[in-house]
Amino acid sequence: MGQTMLTVVLPLALAWMMFCVGLTLTVADFKRVALYPQRVLAGLCAQLIGLPLLAYIMISVFALPEPVVIGLWLLALAPGGASSNAITHLSGGDSALSISMTAISSLIIPVSLPVMLTLVMPDVQLVFPLKTAILQLAAVTLVPVLLAMLIKHRAKGDWFARFSRLAGRSSLVALFVTVIVTVGANTAVFHQLFSVASIAAVGLCIAGMLLGFASAKLLGGDKALVKTLAIEVGIQNAGTAIFVAVVQLQRPELALTPLLYGVLMNLPAFAMIYLNQRRALVSA
Repeated sequence: MGQTMLTVVLPLALAWMMFCVGLTLTVADFKRVALYPQRVLAGLCAQLIGLPLLAYIMISVFALPEPVVIGLWLLALAPGGASSNAITHLSGGDSALSISMTAISSLIIPVSLPVMLTLVMPDVQLVFPLKTAILQLAAVTLVPVLLAMLIKHRAKGDWFARFSRLAGRSSLVALFVTVIVTVGANTAVFHQLFSVASIAAVGLCIAGMLLGFASAKLLGGDKALVKTLAIEVGIQNAGTAIFVAVVQLQRPELALTPLLYGVLMNLPAFAMIYLNQRRALVSA
């Protein structure tokens, strides 16, 4: 796998996925946070504090290989993404709340991820300067989102609707590209760590969903809130974790767990979508 694929194609693919997220957002989505202060706060606390805590417990209790430990930690520190918004919608959750949480977490992660990464990689600043990390993460997350929102705000006519639909479909292609690039860089260790990394990835996803479920129940939320927080806390943006591992840390083997997570997280997500669609058919 050429260096260009790792240092150019991968961040460009991630930036495009974040651009597609921005096409679904408006300034009103940020203002909508004021309508759900307790819900948004509970969801973000579970996602940005509770999920890393769960990952840290898993790391401390189980004797996991170092690549799996760091990969799991990167996943716990990653933001939500467009996939969680789509899954929330298809599962009958609160789409507005999901989008609001994604918008806020995307603003926080470029600062919180580099800082919290040092908890499991104390010497990371030797090769991963904080200022550089923040600038790089902002370049592939915040900037594309804001640019897409600006284009959406100024867009006129039907062309934008067609462009948005095409962009939404192309984001799946971009995700596929990140998978191919990462698999190509991990051929030497993929089979060795497959079972351990898979269990860790699925474990974090399910634990995150249960945490989101519990947070919603504590608020006395309805079914839509329960589904939304379960998905937003349990479904993280694996692309961000892959980008940090491969591009910023320059250790492709650390991307194995996020790669597996990006595939396996769809199992509980599809289960929720299936149950929602089935209930809709029964009640119709």
